[in-house]
Amino acid sequence: MRKIENNKLVPENKKTLGELIDSHLEPLLTDRRKNQQKILEICHVGKFLMFFENGFEISKVSEKPDFILNNGAEIVGLEHQIVVDNKSKEREGFFKNIFDLAELELQKDNCLPNFLANCYIKPYVNFRLSEKEELISIIVQVIKKYILTDIFDENPIIERIWKMPHSRISISGNLGSWWQKNLTIETLTKAIQKKEKLISKYKENIDKKQWLLIVIGSNGDSSFLIDRNIEYKVESKFDKVFILEDFNNRLFEIK
Repeated sequence: MRKIENNKLVPENKKTLGELIDSHLEPLLTDRRKNQQKILEICHVGKFLMFFENGFEISKVSEKPDFILNNGAEIVGLEHQIVVDNKSKEREGFFKNIFDLAELELQKDNCLPNFLANCYIKPYVNFRLSEKEELISIIVQVIKKYILTDIFDENPIIERIWKMPHSRISISGNLGSWWQKNLTIETLTKAIQKKEKLISKYKENIDKKQWLLIVIGSNGDSSFLIDRNIEYKVESKFDKVFILEDFNNRLFEIK
């Protein structure tokens, strides 16, 4: 396993990232909600390419593989894979979904000013899918009353709310602190093998080198971190395999 260093200063990184991804993001930003997964993937690949001095850029955003990279001398297919703990991700997804839907309801209310509300979810709460509509209604009522009157009603989901002026009506559900899990060899191997099942299809579409980018270390209980006590070294049909710790902005080459 080799750690790849990014020695650029913050302003330089910011400028480079914009040059790498802005043109690819622009057509997707007209519908952020619909395109949020592909927007996230492009941002990850931009952060990945910032580590290199070899001139690689995103030539094409595609499928099978997810991206085509080009530095003028070499073309590479790049497949992207986010690795998370699925059980924790399901819980995070449930709460994100109901707060997203509550936000849409609040945006329809002409009585409300623009605001950002960060809602701290009560620890250890769990709800059934059948309670989804009721929870959305509770969130809407509690936030609306708090925004208009500063009165916070006791309820089964939100522990407290922090608010501030904003350019639009926006809310988020904050699940609080969490313990991030270390990435195991088993979890990593399963993620690579899942992508390897389609590598023949990638090579049909672009008969060039194929790289795999594994992304871990985002915010949330579902995310993983590199275990410093493990030497991640894998055999793979991909020509190169990388792990990007997203939040910590660290990149490792493991093949």
